[in-house]
Amino acid sequence: MSLIYNIFFLVGMNKKVKQYVVSNYFKSFNSGNVFIRLVCLLFILAALIICLYLLYRAASNALYMYRLKTDFYKLQDMGLNVKNYNMLYVEEIKKKYISKQLKLRKENIKGEFKNKNVIGFIPTNYIVLDIDTKDGIQSADFLIEKIPKDTVYEKTPNGYHYYFENDTGKTIYTYVQLQINDVKYSVDILGIDSVVTMSPSMTQGKNYYWINSIFTHKPAKLSENMWILDIIENNKNKPFSRKFDSAEFEVNIKNAFIILDNLHIENYFRFFFGNIKEYTKKIKLLNGTIYVYDDNYYFMTRSSFGKYKNKKYLLEKLKDIITELKPSCIVDMSVIYSNYFKSENICQITSAVIANDFKNYKYNSEFPNYIETTNIYKKMKYLINDTVTINNYDNTKLKYEMHDTSKKNNVNKLFIGSESIYVTIFLSNYFNIPSVCLGSVYSLDNNDVDTNKMSIGNEKKIMTSFLSIF
Repeated sequence: MSLIYNIFFLVGMNKKVKQYVVSNYFKSFNSGNVFIRLVCLLFILAALIICLYLLYRAASNALYMYRLKTDFYKLQDMGLNVKNYNMLYVEEIKKKYISKQLKLRKENIKGEFKNKNVIGFIPTNYIVLDIDTKDGIQSADFLIEKIPKDTVYEKTPNGYHYYFENDTGKTIYTYVQLQINDVKYSVDILGIDSVVTMSPSMTQGKNYYWINSIFTHKPAKLSENMWILDIIENNKNKPFSRKFDSAEFEVNIKNAFIILDNLHIENYFRFFFGNIKEYTKKIKLLNGTIYVYDDNYYFMTRSSFGKYKNKKYLLEKLKDIITELKPSCIVDMSVIYSNYFKSENICQITSAVIANDFKNYKYNSEFPNYIETTNIYKKMKYLINDTVTINNYDNTKLKYEMHDTSKKNNVNKLFIGSESIYVTIFLSNYFNIPSVCLGSVYSLDNNDVDTNKMSIGNEKKIMTSFLSIF
């Protein structure tokens, strides 16, 4: 009886409910009906399995965090610049996301263990040769023969990390997908601008683990492995392997008003950031909520700008919000539909034009058909810059545009975005404050013009592509 009592206690039932269920359960168990007794036994077995599984998960997590914490402080004692941070792996797009990567690199003080899910280090006096196995990219396993067998290295979920001491006196940055003899390979050099995840961390349910442990072996000297420097030298000016200068890419702004229009990512947002709070003043606009996180304001709507008929009232309400918050910058994050940019490209939109058949802002002198931001916060040179067309994503129109034979070569280039982009540029010009409009591209093709299908998965792409910038 105490077992059943405890089971229902775990699921939060009150005392009267538990007494009622337990008493009725034993009446059923003492029933002469064999089937009812069998069901009761199966229920007990299932409850026991669930309890054992929960205990196992709790014990495994406690052990994992203990190992992380122990190794974290051992690595610090060795003089390594190690960090404790959260990492999320998004299976749909095969990417790892590290929250606040720029901040991790800029911290100079000795960090503390914060019960986050992974540890890593900034290789200020080291480099890491990261050899992975990736679909569609040549394997670089032949390089393993050149690597000293006694250097520090670890197994990663997709390959290996080989550690080298940078004793050359040269600053080495990160180079990705290196080319050797004009062939691109799945090998990266992780340098001073990287945060390298290391053992005993876990991602994708798979552990990083030492083969030659850093606690028992020494990294090989880079000066004795000049072939690595030769590879870097040959990759400095080639596509897909340029120096990853994240300082040029990450915005890292404060007190920004960030608009995420009708993307339905609040659950992801909470999962990524955890400790967020709503703005003290309730906002009754587009059924949205303003969340405050890390000194920025995230306005998440639950209804689209495109569905709001009274545009003047909409803009007046937004003007009131901007006046109250006094943000340093207005940011828009959107999904962009295109048939000539690759999916997951990030575009910085510097201007917007209203489509000819889209009348939401037309025929009103207050709203120009073409609008250009005059106060860009930061024009990021590695991003595509383009003019977006504001339209309402009508399926029939998209199909027509895709197959419009009146266009030359039967191709009509599409680059269509949300009204929130237009509104962001409008507000930026009105208040004379900087703006940043960033679009995550969803590529269109002849077989995929269903806008409902387009939205699937874009929420996670927004989180991984955009919020890592801040």
